[in-house]
Amino acid sequence: MRASHLILMLLLVLLMSGCAQQQQPKAKIKVGILPIEDALPFVVADEEGIFKKHGVDVEVIKFQSAMERDAALTSGQINAVLTDPLAVILLRNADIDVQIVSLCLGKTPQEGVFTILAAPNSSIKKLEDLEGKQIAISSNTIIEYVTDEMLDGVKVEKVEIKSIPLRLQTLLESEVNAATLPEPLASLAVMKGAKKIISDADLDESISHTVIVFKRDFINSNPEDVKKFLAAYDEAVERINSNPEKYREKFIEIARVPKPLAESYKMPKYPKSEIFPKEFYEGYVEWAMEKKLIKKSIPYEEAVYKK
Repeated sequence: MRASHLILMLLLVLLMSGCAQQQQPKAKIKVGILPIEDALPFVVADEEGIFKKHGVDVEVIKFQSAMERDAALTSGQINAVLTDPLAVILLRNADIDVQIVSLCLGKTPQEGVFTILAAPNSSIKKLEDLEGKQIAISSNTIIEYVTDEMLDGVKVEKVEIKSIPLRLQTLLESEVNAATLPEPLASLAVMKGAKKIISDADLDESISHTVIVFKRDFINSNPEDVKKFLAAYDEAVERINSNPEKYREKFIEIARVPKPLAESYKMPKYPKSEIFPKEFYEGYVEWAMEKKLIKKSIPYEEAVYKK
């Protein structure tokens, strides 16, 4: 009897242990996005229940600025973000342990969204005409990085204007000779008389990218949840690409496409998730080193997670 009683007690303990494990809450992914066109798959995956379908608990949190988003990541309010590779390098330099889990937009040059424009009344017609001229940018950001890449050695006087709407206004009022703007405001600037000089979408190689980034401790503790997150992201991409017009209204809202462009603005074809290529990453690190934005080179293997 004692032996059978002992066996019964062991079985009960094992059963209770199993129930406790099943009742453990799933890790919650809190992902921060900005009002840019790259964010559409995140919103679709959330609103159409795709994350839930793949068994992952996700809260999509919208931020109005990169500074606000990065502060939330640094303080632990969120554990994942849609951002750019330069931001990742700067975060890691500040001892914020994050890793890129996937490329978003930027696999091909055609997915580029940045343009150097000349003021409406300017005599600037081509890249070489920018020599010695003022160009409005936001320093130490992806804006300055792509500007330097597109200038390809042309020397300019950089004018700091962090606010993108103010940069647009300053350009249209010819208070600066030129400015670098992202879409859709670059297209709006052209509609209002600014002159397109060069766009990263016209180059032979891709120079601007967005990426999905997670805190490394979350990846290490929840690798399966990261995989499920990316699987859900891919399904959202498939839905959007198969019927883009269905999602146009949502796209216009998320990307804050101005009304004059709403009907004609082209939606991107979203690529599925994939490992961020080393050849893309190295350009950002080299530029950050040249600008003395980082103390030392940050190896690709540390910054990029290979699922």
